Amino acid sequence: MKATLKHSLTLITACGLALGTALQADAAARFGTGCQSDYQNNWQDKLPHVWKRCSWFNNELDDTDYKIFYYNLHNAKWWWETGGDQLTLDNVNLFYASTHGGGWSTRSVWAMWDDGLLADSRYMRLGDESYGLSILATYACETLKFNDGRMWTRMGPIFRGGLRIALGSHDKLYDSITTDETGEDFADNMQKSHTLKYAWKDANSDWATSQDVTVMATGTSSSNCASRRDNMKWQNYTSYGRLRDGAINYYCYRYWNNL
Repeated sequence: MKATLKHSLTLITACGLALGTALQADAAARFGTGCQSDYQNNWQDKLPHVWKRCSWFNNELDDTDYKIFYYNLHNAKWWWETGGDQLTLDNVNLFYASTHGGGWSTRSVWAMWDDGLLADSRYMRLGDESYGLSILATYACETLKFNDGRMWTRMGPIFRGGLRIALGSHDKLYDSITTDETGEDFADNMQKSHTLKYAWKDANSDWATSQDVTVMATGTSSSNCASRRDNMKWQNYTSYGRLRDGAINYYCYRYWNNL
């Protein structure tokens, strides 16, 4: 029997997972989107507002940049992980996703449509193929969890490929009529040259739900990491060199509770 732990509210659904090349400052960049609202055999709670969140993000960022793909998450595990990421996640500069997520003891996971199928951070190494992903932004619960001291255990495999920054949540993000515009707001903030940290925080603040927001980066030192985390923008991220494997000496994060 499959153990489940589902989070749901009337009209508001938490996204918690069931189961115990340089660019000029004014140059258009490449982005891709992967999202899922319903799940095979109802193995996850439905997220009714995902399609608005993702399509509005696409429509806004399309005004200034190049959308390379917009996929649902049917049989998507292979293209999130090292088997196929050179065709998708590593084929864009920014990847935006919305689905259920979780932070388990040794891995961060993202729910695919297929019953029981999860993209697993242990098998994800981003930033070292094709164009190389720089910004991973996932509207999903817990994937940047840190309060158990195992954040690097979960996210290290991803960053070792050269990913520059990850945006997500350490606890809960919600799916509701008041959060359907969060993707659009994030894209708009980036276009206005806000720092990625602020663009994510501001976009995911909500008056009706208590949003838990996190950003994570790597560095050669504590101060270098903080500078990358706090100053990176959609217009300048390529000025922050990629750090891979042994070049990473530090990781850092910033979080906000109940925005």
